Amino acid sequence: KGNTIADPQWKDSNGQLATFDFAVANPPFSNKNWTSGINPAEDEFGRFTWGIPPEKNGDYTFLLHIIKSLKSTGKGAVILPHGVLFRGNAEARIRENLIKQGYIKGIIGLPANLFYGTGIPACIIVIDKAEAHLRASGEKALFMIDASKGFAKDGPKNRLRSQDIHKIVDVFNKQIEMPKYARMVPLDEIVKNEFNLNLPRYIDS
Repeated sequence: KGNTIADPQWKDSNGQLATFDFAVANPPFSNKNWTSGINPAEDEFGRFTWGIPPEKNGDYTFLLHIIKSLKSTGKGAVILPHGVLFRGNAEARIRENLIKQGYIKGIIGLPANLFYGTGIPACIIVIDKAEAHLRASGEKALFMIDASKGFAKDGPKNRLRSQDIHKIVDVFNKQIEMPKYARMVPLDEIVKNEFNLNLPRYIDS
């Protein structure tokens, strides 16, 4: 229990970040003081080579930390607020760099009001370094799912039912295209949209 960004606990013998085959994370949303204890411009772990996230919003900080913590063939999944898909300025530059690098395999939009402490909708960013070169060259595309409609009301919150989870996993793993739900988006379409990944631009729900 500490500060993952300023004082990561998983390191190798050289004092660099340890790297893993897989990483899954549900980091704090929109952390307002992520720069506490570090100077991002001189980060000893080199996490911000793709850009420095805004000082008052740490969403991309955690995503970059996890990407840096993956092996060259590593895969990851990170739950972040929807805003990471379309916010501008520093975040837009990081998003563009990650897409050009080919690291983002897919995006899964989730229903609003799933998580305690916030009603905002979140998404899962799926990272895959293994086939990044194919996506960077435009040979492979980015798979998007809009799963925001599949849920049950559960008291004050929404909840994914087992059938909703099965559908997401099945469609994602088999990369099945379904109208109003999922599609494979080519790189040139993302470029045309100026690297804005907001799901309604790609999936007409």
